[in-house]
Amino acid sequence: MGAGNGPAYIHHTANVDLAVKRILDSKTFDNGTICASEQSIICDEDMVPAVRAEMEKQGAYFLNESEREKLGRYILRANGTM
Repeated sequence: MGAGNGPAYIHHTANVDLAVKRILDSKTFDNGTICASEQSIICDEDMVPAVRAEMEKQGAYFLNESEREKLGRYILRANGTM
């Protein structure tokens, strides 16, 4: 296995709707089982609300703090690894 888990960068000139669609398509076509799919998204701070709204519009879900803690207890070891 080579380098993976790469972030997706959404440039400020990007078509956000299309960028999000392509990121979600890439991440979900194989259930995200290989490390070649996007594991994070990077964008300018002022784009965050629009990117997040578009992701939710297209079916993405963001965990709240309580859900993150529960999931972390389930998938993470004491040393922080999965």
